[in-house]
Amino acid sequence: MHRAKTGVCLAISLACALVFSLLFYFGFYSNIQLKLSDNLYGGRNALDSIVIVAIDDKSLQEIGRWPWNRENFAEVVNFLNESKVVGIDVAFFEESDKAIDQKFAEALKNSGNVVIPVEYMSFEKKGDRIVGNKMLYPVGELGKYAKGLGYVNVVTDADGVTRAVNLDVSDEYRNFAQVVYDIYWRDDVKPTNRFLLNFVGKPGSFKYYSFTDLIHGRVNKSVFKGKLVFIGATSPDMHDDYFVPTSAGKAMPGVEIHANTVQTMITKRFLGNEPKWLVILSLFIFAAIVAVLVDRLHIWISAAISFAMFFIYMLVSIKIFEFGVIMNFVYIPAVILFSYVSVLAYSYLTEQKSKKKIMGAFGKYVSPIIVEQIAKHPDKLKLGGEKRNVTILFSDIRGFTSISEKLKPEQLVRLLNEYLSAMTTIILKHDGLVDKYIGDAIMAFWNAPLNQPKHARLACLTAIEMIKKLGEIQEKWKKEKLPNIDIGVGLNTGDAVIGNMGSYDRFDYTAIGDNINLGSRLEGLTKQYGVKIIISEATYAQVKDEFVARKLDLVSVKGRTKPIFIYELVCAKKELAKKNAEAIRHYEAGLNLYFAKKWDSAIKEFSKVNDNPSKEFIQRCRDFKKSPPPKGWDGTWVMKTK
Repeated sequence: MHRAKTGVCLAISLACALVFSLLFYFGFYSNIQLKLSDNLYGGRNALDSIVIVAIDDKSLQEIGRWPWNRENFAEVVNFLNESKVVGIDVAFFEESDKAIDQKFAEALKNSGNVVIPVEYMSFEKKGDRIVGNKMLYPVGELGKYAKGLGYVNVVTDADGVTRAVNLDVSDEYRNFAQVVYDIYWRDDVKPTNRFLLNFVGKPGSFKYYSFTDLIHGRVNKSVFKGKLVFIGATSPDMHDDYFVPTSAGKAMPGVEIHANTVQTMITKRFLGNEPKWLVILSLFIFAAIVAVLVDRLHIWISAAISFAMFFIYMLVSIKIFEFGVIMNFVYIPAVILFSYVSVLAYSYLTEQKSKKKIMGAFGKYVSPIIVEQIAKHPDKLKLGGEKRNVTILFSDIRGFTSISEKLKPEQLVRLLNEYLSAMTTIILKHDGLVDKYIGDAIMAFWNAPLNQPKHARLACLTAIEMIKKLGEIQEKWKKEKLPNIDIGVGLNTGDAVIGNMGSYDRFDYTAIGDNINLGSRLEGLTKQYGVKIIISEATYAQVKDEFVARKLDLVSVKGRTKPIFIYELVCAKKELAKKNAEAIRHYEAGLNLYFAKKWDSAIKEFSKVNDNPSKEFIQRCRDFKKSPPPKGWDGTWVMKTK
């Protein structure tokens, strides 16, 4: 059974893994993965060999509104003649003064280390590749004298964030940053056609110099000796900026994106996503581990280990990023969570179903109330008891021995089972606890283990309904030609010891004490008085406002010296008929006369009732007339038998 449960747990978790694998394969929630992995970028230093000359707000204010006279660029190119390479991220696609353009071209020729841009006007997708269309070229001889040309187009992801560089947009020209890199570094290690940029930090991480400071000689040209220099717009008004993983709400100038591209190439800190096959394999492995944890361990232990597994995975993923691998931050944690919840839900439902099955089976041997209490409080499953005020019920079939002699064994068992089932149903209906069956007798009690403030009322309702149900069963048995049976019911209310009693290996939840014994004695008195239900004065005191009871006698039962009044429980007050009320009045009047030793008057009142108890007292009165009771007699009738 446990192996089957383990198999189902594994199947559920692997089904979760399969669902998440499909979602992952088709790219669902990839935007969440991108956003989460964005938080890993940055935290490193920019290379000192890469600097940026910024066309910033200060430069626009001092030099004048854009576009500038290209003589300014010629001057800066001449100023940077000791730099190793200069990449000017500024479009020179429109003609200006030819003389000035020629001067700028001469500066480019003399420098021999300047890269200027080309730019595509549009793009289209061909297979897995994005291809540029309608290229814009530098005017005049600028392109001829530049050291190199490269396209400056920046491609953003669907969420508007720039994370990668496309190197295969054109078959004719290379990426602008790649051209600058090749001139500066000259190695054979080339990145893939599209690679993720390993941004060093937030915008402004590289060393910036203002364009106007170079023009006005505020910077020593030796600062740029042997350096890789990018020139580009950084003023927000130039609208050449993009959001990147390290933006933190601030866009990064396009020229700094080129700088990050070159640094990624130089440092070889290329980034790559975890292979798809490894993500899918990990999904199934983690799902299986969670299934085994939930199935084999306590809920809190499995939860703690699952959380630790989740936490460690996140820490390892962050650490692995430093080695250039972006782990999946969405599906692995999700499969851990969903597998745990799914398997836990199954385990819970299975356990509840099993518990119900066990309780159902166990409840056929012990009261369902006890089973429920044990299920809720297993710690109570030990020897020991407590003192509680309870109402005890005993019922017994009269003359059962003679009845059993008339029936075949199978008939007797069927009759007894039908009777006990009907009576037990009534007891349970009124929240009673069936303590035990003693042959044909039933012992039940109320107010334990549950608190039932009106336990005496519940017991009385039960007793009355038992007698009514017996009448229905008798009619049925009469048609089946089965013997007629009758029962007596005794009720008593009082303190008793309630709890698990027996040996350490086998014990019962039961009640013991003098008041329990009295309940049993009262059931026995129903035979002598010829009534169905007898209750003690303690029980009567609690129910007299709701039920009608006839005071039967003052008795001293065997085992007790103190006499008690006993009552016949008749019915609920609202069900009392006028005839019955009159009979009770005459009987109790006769009983008072009997206690007063007025035998003749008592006989007269009892004769008006003419039932079994009254006949009993008529005979007693006649006997006392012949042989008066001793001096000091208080009316107590001493019972010689149980």
